[in-house]
Amino acid sequence: RPVTWTALLPRITDLKARFPEMKIALLGDHITAFPEEAFLFCQVDYCVRGGQFDFAMVNLANHLERGEDLGSGVFWRDRHTGEIRNSGTVPKPPQFLQVRPHIDRELARWKLYAYRNGNFMRTPGTYGWATGATGADCWWRRPVDGLDTGGLPVGEARGGGCTFCSWTSLLPKFSVRPVDDYLNELEHLAALGVREVFDDTGTFPVGKWLHKFLRGFRERGLHKVLMMGCNMRADALLQEEYELLASANFRFILYGIESANERTLQFLNKGTTVQQQRDSLKWASEAGLEPHATCMVGYPWEDYAAAKRTIDFTRECFDRGWINTLQGTIVMPYPGTQLYAQARANDWLRFDGPANWHRYDMREPVLISPISDGQILALVQGLYTSFLTPRYVARKLRSLVHSQDHFRYYVVRGSRYLVGHMLDFLPTQVRETPAPPTFSQVGPASGAAELPAKLYTAGGQAAPVPEQVFVARPEELDVVASVRRA
Repeated sequence: RPVTWTALLPRITDLKARFPEMKIALLGDHITAFPEEAFLFCQVDYCVRGGQFDFAMVNLANHLERGEDLGSGVFWRDRHTGEIRNSGTVPKPPQFLQVRPHIDRELARWKLYAYRNGNFMRTPGTYGWATGATGADCWWRRPVDGLDTGGLPVGEARGGGCTFCSWTSLLPKFSVRPVDDYLNELEHLAALGVREVFDDTGTFPVGKWLHKFLRGFRERGLHKVLMMGCNMRADALLQEEYELLASANFRFILYGIESANERTLQFLNKGTTVQQQRDSLKWASEAGLEPHATCMVGYPWEDYAAAKRTIDFTRECFDRGWINTLQGTIVMPYPGTQLYAQARANDWLRFDGPANWHRYDMREPVLISPISDGQILALVQGLYTSFLTPRYVARKLRSLVHSQDHFRYYVVRGSRYLVGHMLDFLPTQVRETPAPPTFSQVGPASGAAELPAKLYTAGGQAAPVPEQVFVARPEELDVVASVRRA
């Protein structure tokens, strides 16, 4: 079972009590946002900011074992005074290589994750990454409108890219690995018996790198033994480039659609338009690829009609054959992101702070909305059932006759995934009551909390919200606000 934040902290203290010499370090996106918070609740030894975990943890181990100087971004408690100290707040671990070694797949026991995974039609499958050793995830880093980052120290996250994305705080820079190095690793994966690789770079590299990669992939004959998939932006490729992907045996192309409302895409700094989404899905499917779309509901500024527009968009795309599969979720404002900072600055949070971090798990909306909780969960279910159009079903039934892989993927495994996701978002799991401030069975709506530790936000502060953003506050949060003012 996943371990929640509130359950993890006492376990750390228990381990330290039983094994006093043990050194425990925490890292990740939450620690990058709140590097001092964990010290207030447990006996953790170190908290490490930033996403360069490999460099940072080797540096920390060398510091403890050999006395190596600590790179910036490490926090610890002074054992004499109890004060929280750091080696510098900006994450800058020493980077001792430019091309990282390939993952030892056998050591990582890759087969444990090779079969029950919706990203792989052909199994066994595994993941790959086109990112370089000094940066990762997505190359989309357009500055957020109105965000002044001039006062940030060099190396601190500037807050560019999508406002909801945690990677913008973890890994401010993007880098790619050499094409030949990646092709060498893919050859090794094929030799291991891997049949499909999903590249989980936030957005697959494009331009000259992509064209060189596709040429090398075909020249080495990898297209004959490996099926590939990747994440892609709706504005990144031309129609003929989708055809190149298909000719190299790419199949699964994942798009972060997020919403079918132009205003929402602008507020999220997504950098795409609804028409670009429509074009890219159409071009990819016409090239023979199988697009997958991810969408979110529960934005503070979207009413029911706006949220329903996204469902209507996905239903149309399914019907036209432009989408093959879909994932729907409730939007989450994770600490450290611009969206979280904006939510705090504009009173969009229903609950907040250490007592509620475990509730940021998509079981309930975190952001206020003019839509009720039950309706939001029902909208997510509506996204998952938007594929049920006669043309889509007929088209899939025809493909199942010709391919055992498609039958296993869409019928045997796909039905299991669909049922699981539908159960995840049952509207009945939220018990709404007219008695404020409680709005669900999970916990009360208490609004933004006073944070016990400094928050580090990508961009340094909340970007201004456009004046046209109107948010209808739920009644229970108006009650909470009036109590606080009193």
